[in-house]
Amino acid sequence: MFRSLLLPLAFSLIAAPALAEPASPWIGDTGARLRLVDGGPGDGARLAAVQITLDPGWKTYWRQPGASGVPPRFDFSGSDNLESASISYPAPERNTDEDGVTNVYHGAVTLPVRIVPRDPAAPVTLRLVADYGVCERICVPTHAEAQLELAPDGAKPGPALEEVRAAAAELPVLEPLGAKASVAIASVTQIPEADAPALRIEVAAPEGGGAPQLFAETGDGAYVAAPELIEKPASGRAAFRIPLDEPDPPATGLRLTLVAAGKAIETRVPLDAIKPRS
Repeated sequence: MFRSLLLPLAFSLIAAPALAEPASPWIGDTGARLRLVDGGPGDGARLAAVQITLDPGWKTYWRQPGASGVPPRFDFSGSDNLESASISYPAPERNTDEDGVTNVYHGAVTLPVRIVPRDPAAPVTLRLVADYGVCERICVPTHAEAQLELAPDGAKPGPALEEVRAAAAELPVLEPLGAKASVAIASVTQIPEADAPALRIEVAAPEGGGAPQLFAETGDGAYVAAPELIEKPASGRAAFRIPLDEPDPPATGLRLTLVAAGKAIETRVPLDAIKPRS
């Protein structure tokens, strides 16, 4: 009888799938630490994330750092069984100091990564080479290398996996220009000014949710001056001004991220959708 009980147990141990570890070890010691995290299956592919945790008083930068700072670089090219890895960024915070206006994260940030394997039935070995900046009073270029295996049957359930799913759910929602939504980019117009050319961005933003924030990049991710809130939300609308260095808007258009009333949206604005000055 004792033997008969052991046989089903042994069979179940052999038959059980071997789940991968949910995260790589933390790497780093100067103001910040980084790791890779498995987020399980998602959207017909696999979900992972780069997690960065920061010491109190330290910050790291969004994909477009702003007037100063270090743009992050995340390279997955050394991975095995990887077709593509697409990293996404949650909306940042605006930071103003003697170096100007920058777009940053404090505390901790989880950057979801959409993983497409070459062979979905085989494991993916993620190998990340990360170069990013962390700053307290001075900025420190940081280099980290992390590795994590994504098993076809997923990672062990737990807080790490839940953090990745939560971060993916909070990413800015793609909205077209002029979308009929409570938070949206309504229009982008060139405005004539005596001193310098500028753009006026009108947005839909609810009242009572705090001042909206707008983050701007060119269509290919290059620097754009920080948008300035010139009309606070009233009757569901607000307006920003972006000064331009050149007489005309960027030829690649704009990529705008708007945060208002606890919601974040992202809108691509091609050059031909920017209304000419009147």
